[in-house]
Amino acid sequence: MDVFRIDATLPVPAARPAPPLRLSLGPGVLEATQEVLRTESDGSREALTLWAGRPRDASTVLVSHVITPVVEADHDWLTISLPERTAIAAYLRREQLLAVADIHTHPEAAFLSDIDRQRPFSSRDGFYAFVIPNFATDAPGDGWRCYVEFDGDWREVPKKDAVNDWPG
Repeated sequence: MDVFRIDATLPVPAARPAPPLRLSLGPGVLEATQEVLRTESDGSREALTLWAGRPRDASTVLVSHVITPVVEADHDWLTISLPERTAIAAYLRREQLLAVADIHTHPEAAFLSDIDRQRPFSSRDGFYAFVIPNFATDAPGDGWRCYVEFDGDWREVPKKDAVNDWPG
């Protein structure tokens, strides 16, 4: 796993806010996410990162870390091994971070596929999944679609409802 951490003072560790969570992206998080996914996809395979951070207040999490797991991937699928998931969980505990979203690429259109819905990184209520079209070759944030988990179901939500100060 690789980790990009923003260069800022993090809030003190605290309990996960109740859903619906609001995400506040630290400086460079959106751009770093897009660049990592573009590089990892290499125009030919799906790629995934995770956003993690700490609560800023009772409803908002400051996203301060972009975690890129080692995945097995091809043109239209990816999987994270159990040992890699375990390593990510250990890292999150050690750093006292909350995983709040997975962000992954698709070859063309951005949508949450049946397999994405069945095997998310997390099925915790309020966890987000962002899907990026065109193997992340567009500008940061362009064409992204956002989904949130509630009661075992995924619903699409506007990005501006999930992320404070979403660009555009």
